[in-house]
Amino acid sequence: MARKTREEAKHTRSLLLDTAEQLFSEKGVSNTTLADIANSAGLTRGAVYWHFTNKLDLYQAMLTRVTTQFDTLNNQLLIMAQANPAQALWAHAHQLLVMVQEDVQVRRILLILMMCSEQVGELAPIHNECVLHMHAGLERLIMVMKLAVRAGQTQVHVDPVSAAIALQTLYQGLIKRWLIECCNGNCRENPTPLLGYLYRGIFLPKVLKQLSPCC
Repeated sequence: MARKTREEAKHTRSLLLDTAEQLFSEKGVSNTTLADIANSAGLTRGAVYWHFTNKLDLYQAMLTRVTTQFDTLNNQLLIMAQANPAQALWAHAHQLLVMVQEDVQVRRILLILMMCSEQVGELAPIHNECVLHMHAGLERLIMVMKLAVRAGQTQVHVDPVSAAIALQTLYQGLIKRWLIECCNGNCRENPTPLLGYLYRGIFLPKVLKQLSPCC
């Protein structure tokens, strides 16, 4: 009986999160109430409050559903960078962008986070957390770019900090573009040539020739 109760509770929590994702992406976070989520899920508001303290708590739980994928990519970047920083950055960029293209849930949650959420009021803590993640991501890119410079993989003019900022800006811009395009039914753009334009300004030609997939 206890096991069945735990499984039912897990199912209810997942149903609420699935419903919240759908409504947030369709109506926006501010225009969606917990009562809306409960009604759409066929549950009571009490069921929502059993699992989540408030809408912010539910929103944060929704974000954690895709956290593992991003953490895995970030860890792989740092590990691979010890042997080949340029290849690590290239592979990381492709894996990140392909994941956004192919994983419907990742794409939907990023859409909610980047285009359906206010950055003030009750969601201000989420925005502040996103800024911290952005800074942490930039520090990772700077660290790997410094490894690439020390390994002699970059053009002589390359500044690791500026290059890292340019890479992060490119990734964020492509992701936001694809979120918009996917809403219109078109999200199959090949990331390789798009990344190649910037990478050719950072890395030496002989390094670019060794990248996989081919630059």
